[in-house]
Amino acid sequence: MAAAAARVLEFLGEDEPRLITAGDLGEGDGSLEIYRRLREVDDDVLVIHYIKPKIDEIRRVDTSGKVIADAGGMYAAKAAGIGPEFHLFLPDPGELAFLADEKAHHPAYVRGFIAEVDEEEVPSLVRRAYEEDQVPDYMVVKGRRDHVVHRGEVVETVDEPLVEAMECIGGTGDTLTGIVAALIAAGFGTEEACVIGCRVNRRLGEIANATPTTRIHELTRAIPEALCEELRE
Repeated sequence: MAAAAARVLEFLGEDEPRLITAGDLGEGDGSLEIYRRLREVDDDVLVIHYIKPKIDEIRRVDTSGKVIADAGGMYAAKAAGIGPEFHLFLPDPGELAFLADEKAHHPAYVRGFIAEVDEEEVPSLVRRAYEEDQVPDYMVVKGRRDHVVHRGEVVETVDEPLVEAMECIGGTGDTLTGIVAALIAAGFGTEEACVIGCRVNRRLGEIANATPTTRIHELTRAIPEALCEELRE
């Protein structure tokens, strides 16, 4: 995620992103240190990603700017009941089911009737998540077809190019988060940044001739070329 954001900002001539990270073997001490540091951040755009959900700590984070969440950041925000205070979530369909289940406090506990998510069910789960007031104004639901969402409505879908090997490469969802966040930080409108990010992230697989053994750094190296193509269009 950080590498993708850095590539985008470098290409656009913007300042480098700042990364806060800490080691954590499951006890939560590293995550607590990150939460402490997050309280000191006053940047316009903040992304919270892999972190152990801590309800009291996430509530202390300043959400007056554009706060974006993926993975543990989403879980913490939803469990704390502050999802609508965030700017953007980027769930996969399984995480969307968690966000739509008002009784679940972790993705492992999504109720059975809602846990099996078919691609065609994404719009209905999106509406359910908004009806339960669990999510921010914007979402990108990542999958074989990416859904860009604004206030409960799917405003755009992106499903090309479809590079099957991308499903096997760990971190491709993270690169999407980094690309979109960097575009927002560079001044792009959120909806536009989400659509461009989805297109660019998919194009990386084509440029890198991705196979199941492709490493994520091979994809992030292709970001400038993919961005150049997309913005030229």
